[in-house]
Amino acid sequence: MGRPVCERRSRVAGFTLVELLVVVSLTTIGFVAILNLQLGTIRGVGSARGMQGALGLAEHVAQTMRHEALLWTPSSPALAGNTAFTFLGKAPETTEAGTASEWLVGYLPANGTLTDARVTSIGSHNPEVVLDGTIHGYDAGIRTELGSLDTNYCVHYRLTWLVPNMLLRADIRVSWARANANFDTYQLCPVNMADRLDEVQSVSMPVTVLRNVFLRQV
Repeated sequence: MGRPVCERRSRVAGFTLVELLVVVSLTTIGFVAILNLQLGTIRGVGSARGMQGALGLAEHVAQTMRHEALLWTPSSPALAGNTAFTFLGKAPETTEAGTASEWLVGYLPANGTLTDARVTSIGSHNPEVVLDGTIHGYDAGIRTELGSLDTNYCVHYRLTWLVPNMLLRADIRVSWARANANFDTYQLCPVNMADRLDEVQSVSMPVTVLRNVFLRQV
């Protein structure tokens, strides 16, 4: 005599332990893959945001140099050591073509009391550095529009004479620490930080700066 119909149906409708393990394993692998994809997307968005801020900061520095060049007239003193120029004042004293400065850290105040040289994407320190009664490093109107920004960027630049006492090439490099980096290591923006590819990302921008020879001399 055969088994009851209800018993046969219950055995057919059930799952074995092996089947359950296979389902759990496949589900776990799927969740892990989705999680890795989401983490990769988040890292990619963060990297793109950092890149956008760095490019904006590099352009900001380039435009600041060009603005300084408007005051670099035939009657103005030599660039080297000229405190009226935040960036161009660091040009080499020897103006022969090909003479270059070392890599310099941008946005360092003259009094040398800064303990963190990193700046925001508009070149501002946090807290702000006040020199001679003015806030150092950015236009107040820009800060009002953008609000709070992360202070994570290091600016380095190098000046090279192309035409003696007339035309400069400026190599601008903006670097920032990756999420896995030790941020304290880069507070003072060491010039060799761009070599740490495992912890640092960077962008570079070359620009030329021409002396203002178009100003009418009276």
